[in-house]
Amino acid sequence: METDELSSQGTLKLYSAWYCPFAQRAWMTLLLKQIDFEYIEVDPYQETEWWSDTSRGHKQVPVLVIAPDNADSTSTIIDSTRVVEYLEEIQPEHHPLMPTNKEARAEVRYWIDHINQGIVPYMYRFLQATRPGRYRDDSRESLVQGIEKLFSGYFSNGAYLGGEQVNILDLLLIPFTYRTEVLLGHYRDFSLPKQGEVWQRYQRWFDAMCVHEIFVNTQTHGKDYRSGLIDFYLPYSKGGGQKDVAKVT
Repeated sequence: METDELSSQGTLKLYSAWYCPFAQRAWMTLLLKQIDFEYIEVDPYQETEWWSDTSRGHKQVPVLVIAPDNADSTSTIIDSTRVVEYLEEIQPEHHPLMPTNKEARAEVRYWIDHINQGIVPYMYRFLQATRPGRYRDDSRESLVQGIEKLFSGYFSNGAYLGGEQVNILDLLLIPFTYRTEVLLGHYRDFSLPKQGEVWQRYQRWFDAMCVHEIFVNTQTHGKDYRSGLIDFYLPYSKGGGQKDVAKVT
């Protein structure tokens, strides 16, 4: 199934930006599943008709463009979670990201929503909160509680949330917890708790993910990746940057 289905998809092009955690989700998934694709670095902030058309007016990365062989039209997928889910559908047998049991899959989808709504926005809110006060305190507390809820409510005996192998939750979470450690540590003098069984479990997971080859191989900035992220997100630390990433829907 893998060969026939993948060949029917034609050429895959990933439009990405080196610093973007959402794009890193898609990039890691392509590497993990060993799917052939073309990586195209773009500036998603560019105001061009080409980029608006390519991104379906979304003007954000990742954008996955599927150009079927022997066809004039292309298909475009936006939104990082949708891209990861699509890649799982076309390549389900090579490193599956979801459990086969229906109830277990439903449980994983619950935690996907939790990551996207209960963790990610609060990282951005905390980073963009320029002044000490209620908003910053609430953002910090919600971020900590969101991560704690995940690692107390969904865990395995393996190194990863997926057990002995990376699953979709690992892929969706690590780009943001890494930036939590780097950016909030630098700009907000913040670190996640270290004490307690849940936080020890989180730390083991974090350490394992940070040395996984798919995470290491998606850190391809011209200079030191960590320093590059700190430089890029400076405007966010001053209240700038994208505002929609901090929204909770």
